[in-house]
Amino acid sequence: MIEIGMNALRVIIIGLLCTIQSYAQNVDLVIKEKCYRSYYSYEVKAPLFVVYKLYKGGGDESRKGMSFKGKYPHYKYAHSGYDKGHMANAEDFAYDKILLENTFRYHNALPQTPKQNRGIWKIWEEKIRKDSQTDSLLIICGGKDFDKYVPKELFKVVYSLTDKHLKYSVGFIDDSVFVIKPKDVNIDFDKFYYK
Repeated sequence: MIEIGMNALRVIIIGLLCTIQSYAQNVDLVIKEKCYRSYYSYEVKAPLFVVYKLYKGGGDESRKGMSFKGKYPHYKYAHSGYDKGHMANAEDFAYDKILLENTFRYHNALPQTPKQNRGIWKIWEEKIRKDSQTDSLLIICGGKDFDKYVPKELFKVVYSLTDKHLKYSVGFIDDSVFVIKPKDVNIDFDKFYYK
C-alpha cells in the first residue's frame, strides 16, 4: 500500500472525480446492459468507465464455459500477457446466470496484468461485495492515461446509495493501490445513477 499524506489525498480524490466527470464528456457510446452501463470510447477502443449498482452481491452460479464476447472487442488479449479484467465484477452477479453472462463483454473489460487482476483488484472486488451485503452501492470503475489500449491507472469509486456518502475512492497503479476514504466529501452522484 502506498502511504499518502492528507493533502495529497484531497488532491488525488479531486483528480479522480474530475477524471470521471471529464471522461463523461469524451464518451462516444453508452452501452446499457441489464446490470451495468459501459461508457465507451472509440478512441481508446475501451470503456472509459463502467457504472453499476450492487446490493447483496454474490451467488453460486458458475462462470464455467463463459467467455468474453461482444461487438466492441478493443484489445487483442491472446498472447499479450494481459487478463481481461472485469469492471462490473462477474461474481457480484453470480446470483443470476443471465446477469453473470452479461458481465462477459469486451465493453466491460480493461487489460490488466494477471498479478493486478487476480491480486489487489480481486481483493477490492471481494471487499466491496462484502460491503454490499449491508449497503446498497453505486460503483464506478475504469481506467485512465491509456497507452494505446492499456490504461496506466485503474480506479474504483464506491458510493453508498443508502447513506448518500462516498465510501471509497481507490486507485491502482501497476500492482500498487492507494486508498482514499474521505469522511466529508459532498459529491453529486446523480448523473451516474441509473434505475
